[in-house]
Amino acid sequence: MTSRQPGLSPRQEQVLILLGDGMGLGEIAARLGISEWTARTYRDEGRRRLGARTTAQAAVLVREQREAAR
Repeated sequence: MTSRQPGLSPRQEQVLILLGDGMGLGEIAARLGISEWTARTYRDEGRRRLGARTTAQAAVLVREQREAAR
């Protein structure tokens, strides 16, 4: 995750990308070794920082930014 979205922590970006890939919060938590509550917090804070209304919108924004940075 070298091309981070400005304003997002690496973990926030990671959680949003995995959500965009179709993973659930429980799956993400297990994969990253964090609690589901922590995964939810990263999701919510990432959405807030991006100004996204929905998780889907945030995931798309992160993915578009990553693609543009390549």
